[in-house]
Amino acid sequence: MLTITYIVDNSLYVNITNRCTNNCDFCIRNNGDGAYGSNSLWLEREPTVDEIYNDIMKYQLDKYDELIFCGYGEPTMRVYDLVEVAKKVKAASNIHIRINTNGHANLVHRTDVTPLFEGIIDTVSISLNNANKEDYNSICHPAYKNAYEKMIEFTALCSKHVENVVMSVVHGTIPDENLEKCRIIAENAGAKLRIREYIS
Repeated sequence: MLTITYIVDNSLYVNITNRCTNNCDFCIRNNGDGAYGSNSLWLEREPTVDEIYNDIMKYQLDKYDELIFCGYGEPTMRVYDLVEVAKKVKAASNIHIRINTNGHANLVHRTDVTPLFEGIIDTVSISLNNANKEDYNSICHPAYKNAYEKMIEFTALCSKHVENVVMSVVHGTIPDENLEKCRIIAENAGAKLRIREYIS
């Protein structure tokens, strides 16, 4: 099954991979096969660029607040395909485009991919998740030993190319006293902090 797009509130979400470099304790994937009443977001195979674009263009995009690359996997695992789709969507519409990411793209691709976002991606939201490396590793279980540092570096690099850069934490998964520390980390990286609610 290929559930590529699904709707949450008034935003259109795009599910392009199930691969991820984290295995977070609080990941929505641990709770079921879909999100917000969607069909299963587990992909039998990764959709092609054309399949993704055509699925997006089935919608009247001006009805939606945002197009968000965020599904049952880390979208920047396919960053070059993601950017190609986003370019085509931008050429056809004025919809705001966001990437929700764990910030490991530069580790995965072994190069700085953030310049690819300039003029195409309107918002990048990076999952900060905790105020220090040890606590981050304990709840996110990253595949890379230096994931935390590189995620913060990725955020700072994004801020050079993307107008709106956000770091997020999930309320209830970290001590409240760490929230202010997270806000400072985000600001130092050129981002704003968003505290989002846990989705069960």
